[in-house]
Amino acid sequence: MSDKITFSELALLYELNKRTSAKRLASFPEELKYFVMLAMSIVGAENAKRINETPQAVVDDSEGFVSKLLSLADAKSDDRFRHVLESCLIESLKDELRFNCTNCLNFNRCIDINSLSVGELFMKRMGGDESESLRKEISIAVENALKNTPYAESEDAHKHCSRFEHNYSSTSVAEVFGRYAEIATELKHEYNLDYSEVQAAMLQLNMDFYEKSKSREN
Repeated sequence: MSDKITFSELALLYELNKRTSAKRLASFPEELKYFVMLAMSIVGAENAKRINETPQAVVDDSEGFVSKLLSLADAKSDDRFRHVLESCLIESLKDELRFNCTNCLNFNRCIDINSLSVGELFMKRMGGDESESLRKEISIAVENALKNTPYAESEDAHKHCSRFEHNYSSTSVAEVFGRYAEIATELKHEYNLDYSEVQAAMLQLNMDFYEKSKSREN
């Protein structure tokens, strides 16, 4: 895979993650925004170190960022943080399982990633150009690319697109649930997360995913 395509994928992932984070923050009251940022960072770091493709430098940076945030306030003893952490963990799993364009095996083909110029723009940013004009240009390029994926915000892309094929099959998704169960166990030990609450949500999500997968196969 060429550097241009790799950086196009990174640019798309960065922008999509930024939008997801903004939506997540907006779904909580202002007084909980710090807890939400911390919780999202913790879940992201826990996922990063369990996904083999994640570079070690990214894992180290993620864990370092979490440590810095934890040093700013005593979140562990606050029940509000525990509830926020549980919510962010479940929402992160939902994001991976959603039946939308970004979770489709044909996503790169639909956005025609081979011809995108955003990879070259993102390479400039990774090279040190943090100008507002470049960031805006990247954002516009991503927005234009996503016009070819009209169901990026959908929960039921499988009902609208004949080419939809989820990244996870009804069998391979077990690895995802295993990863989140492992994270939940770790967070229960570290932050007193209510494992039974997360487990109940995971069971429901598993059933929902199975039903949607079966309806797509039929």
